[in-house]
Amino acid sequence: MAEEQKQIKINLDPILYALSNVNIRFGEEVFDFLLISGNQGRQFQVSPKHAKRIYLLLGKSLDEYEKKFGPLKTQLPEERETGWREEIGFGK
Repeated sequence: MAEEQKQIKINLDPILYALSNVNIRFGEEVFDFLLISGNQGRQFQVSPKHAKRIYLLLGKSLDEYEKKFGPLKTQLPEERETGWREEIGFGK
């Protein structure tokens, strides 16, 4: 019996983004990522379990990168005060 090959089409965005802002919000069931570059933005929603898998995969990839090219020196940006903060949960 001949094996049937399946073809999956994936729409890859050819634009390289220099991220100017990353917003991450989360609730009990979803992590919401908003990646902004100039006037372009992409939004992704994943479960907490999948967010953890992305975190682990990025960590592994960064470790391999640093072994090959040397350590990266960076830090998280300071949180800007916007005057608005979302309260999560029922008790306020």
